[in-house]
Amino acid sequence: MGGHTRVSSLLIPVSILYGMAAGLNRLLFRWGVRGSRDLPRPVVSVGNITIGGAGKTPLVMWLASGLRKRGIRVAVLTRGYGRKISSPGEVVMLRGKMDTDPLVAGDEPLLMAERLGDIPIFVSSRRYRAGVAAMRSGDVDLFILDDGFQHFPLGRDLEIVAVDDRRRFGDGRLLPAGVLREPASRLAEADIVVVTKARTVDAAFEEEIRGHTAAALCWADFRPLGIRAWDGDGIMDPVELEGTRILTFSGIADPESFESTAGKIPCDIRGNSRFRDHHPYGEADVRALLEMAGNVGADAFLTTEKDAVRWPGRLSSLPCYVLVMEPVFLHGEKILMEKVLSLVDT
Repeated sequence: MGGHTRVSSLLIPVSILYGMAAGLNRLLFRWGVRGSRDLPRPVVSVGNITIGGAGKTPLVMWLASGLRKRGIRVAVLTRGYGRKISSPGEVVMLRGKMDTDPLVAGDEPLLMAERLGDIPIFVSSRRYRAGVAAMRSGDVDLFILDDGFQHFPLGRDLEIVAVDDRRRFGDGRLLPAGVLREPASRLAEADIVVVTKARTVDAAFEEEIRGHTAAALCWADFRPLGIRAWDGDGIMDPVELEGTRILTFSGIADPESFESTAGKIPCDIRGNSRFRDHHPYGEADVRALLEMAGNVGADAFLTTEKDAVRWPGRLSSLPCYVLVMEPVFLHGEKILMEKVLSLVDT
């Protein structure tokens, strides 16, 4: 721990430079030096203020599904972090479960497309161009801008920011010394703050947030909806894994949350393997995990939905199960949905 603290302290000068650059970028857009364009339909941004793991992707999927149930035609605009971009203006459209390389589309867009079915996902580093492509491809009532809090070239009508209740604002330092992508004071620009991974409504943390923003405040946790086979669609009750000897693996920003949840389902967890966030699994990884499974006596794998779209399961001699999660609101669900619905003339 002491070594980590010393390294973080050494990175403070870099964090200061990072903060200055990020602040200048915001000012250039605010002053109109850099242009921001608006789409002809309402845009709801869902983002975060810390590095990954706050749960914005599940929030995007929850919001898109909820709007679809109300008859609203939604399109999701996303960058697709970690993918290989052939040209800056390239737009990739996804709809439903597709046999698309995660390096082309990104793992999170593929996950969203698979979960959201007929809701189109438009992937591009230039989200305005993605929105124009969405308008040309069909009728759209509302756009959801994934990871939009730091994306200034596209205007938005509602700003939703997720804050991880476990990580919160860290030690208050910006990247790379801390976990903040921007100062907590930027929450003043949010319309809604969703505290995620919350076990309860914490009055002390609420007061801390209120020191930065007057935004509507919601509290939510992520809980298992069930499990599914890697190559299947049906959701099963986790009791189906009772007695199964499991090796978990994940390449996400917050593996601890996944492993903690996995440890609560009725199976025999023999070990956990971690990879870096957005890790592109290959044949060597499959071999290594199979060897590890053999060493610990596991007869199946369990992973996250995000990892599942990157997992070459056909190369594995062991079955792989996927833990399916969903947000459950402790407070503020109605407020959030009402604010979004107010943007759409139904």
